[in-house]
Amino acid sequence: MAPGRPGLRALPLALALALACLLPRLAAAQQQQAGEAQLLLRIKRAWGDPPALASWGAAAAASHCKWTYVGCDAAGRVASLALPNVTLAPGAVLPDDIGGLAALTALDLSNTSVGGGFPASLYNCPAIARVDLSNNRLAGELPADIGRLGGSLTYLALDHNYFTGAIPAALSKLTNLTYLALNGNQLTGTIPTELGELVNLQAIKLEKNLFGAGTLPESFKNLTKLTTVWLANCSLGGEFPSYVTGMPEMEWLDLSINGFTGNIPPGIWNLRKLQYLYLYSNNLTGEITINDRIGAASLVEVDLSVNQLIGTIPESFGSLLQLRLLNLQQNNLTGGIPPSIARLPSLVLLWLWNNHLSGELPAELGKETPLLRDIQIDGNDFFGPIPEGICSHQQLWVLTASGNRLNGSIPTGLASCSALIWLMLQDNELSGEVPAALWTVPKLLTLYLQNNRQLSGSLPENLYWNTTRIYIDNNRFTGRIPASGTRLQRFHASNNLFSGDIPAEFSAGMPRLQELDLSANQLSGAIPESIASLTDVMQMNLSHNLLTGEIPAGLGSIPALNLLDLSSNQLSGAIPPSLGSLRSSQLNLSSNKLTGEVPAALASPANDQSFLGNPGLCASASLVGSLKGVRSCAAQPTDHVSPRLRAGLLAAGVALVVVVAALAVFVVRDIRRRKRRLAQAEEPWKLTPFHPLDFGETSVVRGLADENLIGKGGSGRVYRVTYTSRSSGGTGGTVAVKRIWTGGKLDRSLERAFAAEVDVLGHIRHSNIVKLLCCLSRAETKLLVYEFMDNGSLDKWLHGHKWLAGGAMARAPSVRRAPLDWPTRVKVAVGAARGLYYMHHECSPPIVHRDVKCSNILLDSELNAKVADFGLARMLVEAGRADTVTAVAGSFGYMAPGACSSSC
Repeated sequence: MAPGRPGLRALPLALALALACLLPRLAAAQQQQAGEAQLLLRIKRAWGDPPALASWGAAAAASHCKWTYVGCDAAGRVASLALPNVTLAPGAVLPDDIGGLAALTALDLSNTSVGGGFPASLYNCPAIARVDLSNNRLAGELPADIGRLGGSLTYLALDHNYFTGAIPAALSKLTNLTYLALNGNQLTGTIPTELGELVNLQAIKLEKNLFGAGTLPESFKNLTKLTTVWLANCSLGGEFPSYVTGMPEMEWLDLSINGFTGNIPPGIWNLRKLQYLYLYSNNLTGEITINDRIGAASLVEVDLSVNQLIGTIPESFGSLLQLRLLNLQQNNLTGGIPPSIARLPSLVLLWLWNNHLSGELPAELGKETPLLRDIQIDGNDFFGPIPEGICSHQQLWVLTASGNRLNGSIPTGLASCSALIWLMLQDNELSGEVPAALWTVPKLLTLYLQNNRQLSGSLPENLYWNTTRIYIDNNRFTGRIPASGTRLQRFHASNNLFSGDIPAEFSAGMPRLQELDLSANQLSGAIPESIASLTDVMQMNLSHNLLTGEIPAGLGSIPALNLLDLSSNQLSGAIPPSLGSLRSSQLNLSSNKLTGEVPAALASPANDQSFLGNPGLCASASLVGSLKGVRSCAAQPTDHVSPRLRAGLLAAGVALVVVVAALAVFVVRDIRRRKRRLAQAEEPWKLTPFHPLDFGETSVVRGLADENLIGKGGSGRVYRVTYTSRSSGGTGGTVAVKRIWTGGKLDRSLERAFAAEVDVLGHIRHSNIVKLLCCLSRAETKLLVYEFMDNGSLDKWLHGHKWLAGGAMARAPSVRRAPLDWPTRVKVAVGAARGLYYMHHECSPPIVHRDVKCSNILLDSELNAKVADFGLARMLVEAGRADTVTAVAGSFGYMAPGACSSSC
């Protein structure tokens, strides 16, 4: 035997022994992989075999680690399932089979429409570190033993689902958690103190839930690693938590739309990594105090609006070179705008409206802010000129400065600002000629210059095609009115000095016109017959001019016309019978030279004062009693007076005039005093209808009693008013009346609420938007009359308030509403969405509601949803340009995260 031969014989034996040990393990691994493949196939079936998972098949089970969206570890075990934005079949749920993937470390099913409850089967995945189930249809309560997810979990995103109940305290057992998102659900109760034990937490998002009133737990002071805090609209109150100043890693702090009180701690401005600070819509008081310089030099957005802050705007804000947004509107700030703010190189949005700021605007404003796009300073006490260089960089979209004391002329640079979309300078003391370039700014949608008294100049024959609204009332504009404005919808130019004829091509040049007010000018000539082609016009006021000729019969064919005022002109001829077909609920033809018989269709109590001052008009004997100042056609006047007697009467008349003129000098003061007393005692209501009405102002006013009160809001009270029809023999109906009243002159915010609501609702026609029937106004009171919604607001149905199911918002403490079933909830959601879609995509320009929430979704007798309460509405600058809009502050073009207050 050769040497070494025994060793060669021993080699097969060792190999056999090794294979005997390895083969069972390989077989077990293969069996486990085959088992995981079968689990994945069962999961696929539970998800409705979506096309996106076509690669998951039995034929390829041996290579399941290569299936789309599947990730495996080195041992071939499934370690991750990541299907973000893959739409699963309707009714898809999370099957228990997921718990069989024992090596699973990451599960991402965000935005897949998966439903069911929280997947407790994940407790069987001990290595799970990341779970993202956000933006789905998961519902039910979070399990009390959710802490069993294990100590490996660092990321838990359950936001934007339908989870209910309280936040489980057991979440505190997930001690390695760095990211927790529960926002956008329907969670109740309060924020648990135990969450303060998650000392490794870096981001917490709890906003947009249904929490009850509470405070931010003191234990949160332990969360010193936090970088992101989203706790907006969490019903938090009490003193502002000063311990946030001890969180040095903070980058994003949003505590908006809560009830925090007290001062903003000065230390918050020394958080060196802070970039976004949102504290708006709280009850914060005191001054904005900054010790020395601002340490948070990286601040990008600061929103402290809608609080009760006092004092001045800190000069230190001018050192924030990255600041993009400064929003301090609706506080009680005083002083001026620091010049340093006008030199911020990154500033885009400057919102300071509704404060008590004063002084001149910084001369540098606009010159050294190359990105400045939006300036809103309405409702302050600024004076002096508008800075010449305010649009030096041609980036300015919006300038709203109404309700100040600005004087001087409109700068040429502003008038030629090519990016300008909104310019609102009404209610100031501006003067001088408006630069001609302003009328041809290519992007200008809205121009408000009314009530400046001394603005002058003329308008071009053709307005730029893009402009939709022009308000220049109560100024000194002259010349002819424009002949065309392709997209113009509202043209208000009353109480100016316009003269000449109304152009015959006027109607063809303004095909979208809805409101036309040219009253109190010096227009002459006949009203062109072509004006009848303004088929969209709802309000037409040509009163107090020098118009002659006959009333065009075609006016009666305008389907939407509900206000027609041609009074105090020199119109002659007969009243066209076609006017009787108008749906107009406000008609005024008084003080003209009209003759003939009043058409029977117009001889109604609603028009009882519509024909005064027309001696040549008459009415049939049966209708004379309902028309003031109109004689009977059966009693035609006859002339049997001799020339001598007529001359004597004329002389006597002249003498009487002389005597009256002499006496007038002595009694004029007494007359004025009496008029003031009468006006104060009982000022008449001004009625502005938007639909044909079957009731009068008396019925509305009579119903404003405490027993009819059904709600209170930020800008007034709401009453349920029943009325008796004045044309249907005793039957009647019910309306909802919103009353805005202060007992004196309305402040600016209430005037804004009233004007915005009337402006929007009065011209919207959609089955899913509440119908504004009319408005009544006088100095101390504004009334908005809506159609009545029998089932009240969606808020009362969803949130368990004690209201009658069919009681139309009538108080009944002992009775609860029956809960809405899911088909009805879907019906309500679709109805509200249709209303909002109409506002956003079918109105021109589009309309943003700015306060969408359940209490502003009303339900009729059949539970159809209607969007209501447009007190914060404004028009978008143009379709697609404003990507985000605040629904809280009521401001243009911006929404801070968590700003929407909807809990629907």
